[in-house]
Amino acid sequence: MSVESVRWLQSPSPEDVVTVAAMVSDFWREVLPGEPDLPAGELAALSRTADHRRVLVAVLDKGDEPVGAARLVLNDVQGCTDEAFIHFLVVGAEHRSRGIGRALLDAVVERARNDGRTKLKFDVATSHRAGMAFAEATGARQGLLAEQNRVRTDQLDRALLEAWVKAADERASGYSLLCFDDVCPDDWLDQLTLVTGVMNTAPRSDEDQDVTWTAEQLRANQEAHLRRGGWNWTVCARHDATGELVGYTELGGFVYRPWLAQQGDTGVEPSHRNRGLGRWIKAANALRLLRERPEMSVVETWNAGVNAPMLSINHAMGFGQVARWQEWVLSL
Repeated sequence: MSVESVRWLQSPSPEDVVTVAAMVSDFWREVLPGEPDLPAGELAALSRTADHRRVLVAVLDKGDEPVGAARLVLNDVQGCTDEAFIHFLVVGAEHRSRGIGRALLDAVVERARNDGRTKLKFDVATSHRAGMAFAEATGARQGLLAEQNRVRTDQLDRALLEAWVKAADERASGYSLLCFDDVCPDDWLDQLTLVTGVMNTAPRSDEDQDVTWTAEQLRANQEAHLRRGGWNWTVCARHDATGELVGYTELGGFVYRPWLAQQGDTGVEPSHRNRGLGRWIKAANALRLLRERPEMSVVETWNAGVNAPMLSINHAMGFGQVARWQEWVLSL
């Protein structure tokens, strides 16, 4: 099957969105049996992004039937401009081993090259034999392993979380919390932008560069997430003596899946670690979730498998591994 049979969705029809969402949902159940459907509304919303983040969806048809799809993400952010990322590449189980996945990949590679990208990244669940075999056949090299971890909210240890907050009275004396919902207030935007740079100290592949956001890009991300039906709570640790933000954590989700909360980035500046700040800020958000969003039944988080300090916090909270994902990097 030739690359010419791949079409890029410029203005997806409702039928296209529903069909692609169904394919993605079927794939997820191969990794996580019993996983609820990905709502078509969420799939469509995720393509409406800020200007510095382009999301492109390709579909391959057999006759009038879409049999495979891929989503390509191009970030125009300092540190990411040489790479592209495949958010998903799925082929219906009954249509595999017929060159469909390869044709989709070829189309994605061509699009990424034309945009000046020199490498293409994608993740494959290590338990998905067909996906791992496909990745190996592309000639891509392996990067970091990531853990997809989840905890049911009714299994969160409330007493432990409250103890972490209480411990901050002593361990984190001289620090306070700054909290906001969705869009950062103007007064703190520059400081928040600076503290997000702490994620460059997290474990990563040797070839990865530091990612540097501008305040305008960070604000655009927050506003785009809100427009897409998302919600997000940010808790920051503030060093009182200097007034600087030295750590932050994010927790959010989408209206389309009211049962699922996503634990986003958490980081603390190296010179302010070992004071319990990471536990404090994560516990504050988790306790609020229990109080204010009882409809949420699951919290999900992703971590590099070598990020022992963050995995230690998450495991103590009750998170357990539901899948492992191998990063693959293809030179273009």
